[in-house]
Amino acid sequence: MLISNAWYVAAEPQELEAGIVSRTILGQRLAIFRTAGGVLCAFEDRCPHRLVPLSLGKVIGENLRCAYHGAEFGSDGRCVKVPGQSAVPGAAAVRSFPVKQRYGYVWVWPGEAQRADESTIPSGFAAADDPDWIGGYGHFESIKADYRLINDNLFDITHAEFVHPESFAGVELQFYRNARAGTDFVDRGMTYNIEPNSIHFRTCAERLGDEGSPFWREMLAQSRGVKKWDQPVNYKLEVNWWAPSFLSFRIAIRPYDEPDAKPVEIYNVHAATPETENSSHYFYRTVRNYGDASMQKMFLDAFDFVFGQDLKILEGQQKVIGAQDLLDLRPISFRGDLLQIEARKILARLDPATRGIN
Repeated sequence: MLISNAWYVAAEPQELEAGIVSRTILGQRLAIFRTAGGVLCAFEDRCPHRLVPLSLGKVIGENLRCAYHGAEFGSDGRCVKVPGQSAVPGAAAVRSFPVKQRYGYVWVWPGEAQRADESTIPSGFAAADDPDWIGGYGHFESIKADYRLINDNLFDITHAEFVHPESFAGVELQFYRNARAGTDFVDRGMTYNIEPNSIHFRTCAERLGDEGSPFWREMLAQSRGVKKWDQPVNYKLEVNWWAPSFLSFRIAIRPYDEPDAKPVEIYNVHAATPETENSSHYFYRTVRNYGDASMQKMFLDAFDFVFGQDLKILEGQQKVIGAQDLLDLRPISFRGDLLQIEARKILARLDPATRGIN
C-alpha cells in the first residue's frame, strides 16, 4: 500500500552538490537537482522527446539540459529551448513535483501537487538540522523490503535483545512488552499515546546498572572523557512516529546520583521512503549534544553495523511474504507487537480514496 499524498525524504542536501540525483520514489523515477540560482527541482526522470533519463543531463544556469538532444527545461518543467529550431512544441514539458528542503533533508510530494501541505513535514526532524546537535547522515538505497516492515522494525524495541545483543541487550528492552496507555514517564515501564496520524511512546529507569545496555554507560564515559563509566545511570527514551514512515528516538542519560546534571543525549531520526511496493530507501541521521566532529565516523559506522543486522532480517522477511501483505498472511502476535499494529491501522485509515494525509 503506497500513500502518494504525503511528503517523503528524497535526498540528503549534500547529495545535490555532486550533481543530479536519480531516485525512484513510489515507483516514479525522479531527477532531483538545484539550478545555478539555488532553485530546488524534482522532475520526472525522462525527457518527453525520446524518454532518455534527464538525470543523465546537465544543469545549465536555471535550466536542465537533456543529454541526448540538448532540449532544456526550466524549473517549472516546461521546455524552453530545442537546439536547431526556434519554436518549442507546446506539449514539451516534464512533470514537476513539489519539493522542499527542511530539517536537514530534501522532501518530495509525489501525489497531487495542489494537496502538498508543508505543515505535515514532521517537526520532530528539526533537531537533525539544529547547529546545537553534532552528527552525520547515512542511508541505504533500494532495500528489498516494504517500507512498512521498516516501520515495524523501528517500533519493535524488543527485537534488539536478539538481533543486536552486543549493543542493546539490556533489561530496559523488556519494559516495552508491558506498555500501557498514558503520557507520563513511568519508572521501568512504558506508556504510549496514539493520535490520528502519529504514535508516541516513552520509557525510563531511575537507576539502571549492569543489567542495562552497556551503550548508555559508554555515552557517559565519552562525554566526560574517561575510559569507563561503571556507576548506575538514569535512563530516558522517547520515541515519536509520524505517518507514513518517519520516526525519532531521543535518548537521555545522566549519572544516577547527579539529579541536576545536564543529560547526555542522542537524537536519531529515521525515514523509510518507499521505492516500490516491495522495496525502500532508508535515511537516518544521528546527532548528539556532546563531543565533537572527531566522533562522527565512529557513530555512523556503529549505526551502519546495527542496521546491517536489521537488513538481513527485513530482506529475508520480504522474501517469505512476497507480493502479499504481512497481515493478510495472518501472523500470530506477541505483546510487543501492539504499536506496530496500531501504526498499520493508521496507514489503512488514511484517506482511502486518495491515499493521503489530511
